[in-house]
Amino acid sequence: MDFALASQPLAERVAVAELADEEFVSTRPGHWQRALLERLFAHAGLTPRVVCEGDEAAATTELIGAGLGIGLMPAVTRRALGEFSPATWLRLDAADCHRTLTLVWRPHAYLSPAAQDFRRLAVERFILDES
Repeated sequence: MDFALASQPLAERVAVAELADEEFVSTRPGHWQRALLERLFAHAGLTPRVVCEGDEAAATTELIGAGLGIGLMPAVTRRALGEFSPATWLRLDAADCHRTLTLVWRPHAYLSPAAQDFRRLAVERFILDES
C-alpha cells in the first residue's frame, strides 16, 4: 500500500508513527480505505487526523494533489495513474498494510471476447501474487 502526498518532505518509505501529525484525505467511515487507515493507526496507538472525506475513492488523489492532505492509496492506483498522478508517492512501511483483490471465473464456461480481454488485461497489469 502506498501513501500519496501532495509534496511532503518525507523519505521514500515511511512508518505510521511518522505520519501521526499529518492531515489526511480519506473516504468516509465504513469504506475499506478508511477502515485500513484507522486500523493501521490504531495498531500504532494513534488516530489519523482526517481533514477531508469523500464518497469517491478515485477523487482522493486529486484532493491530495490539490494540497488538502495526504492519503492512503493502493499501489494499483499509482500504477494506473502513472505520470499523470497529481501526487508524490511513498511506500508505507507496515507489514499488515495490504488489500487482496480476486478475479474469479469458471474454467470451462463461455467468456465473451470482452470478458477475455478484461481478464487478460487484469492479469497483465495487476497480478502481484498468483497463489
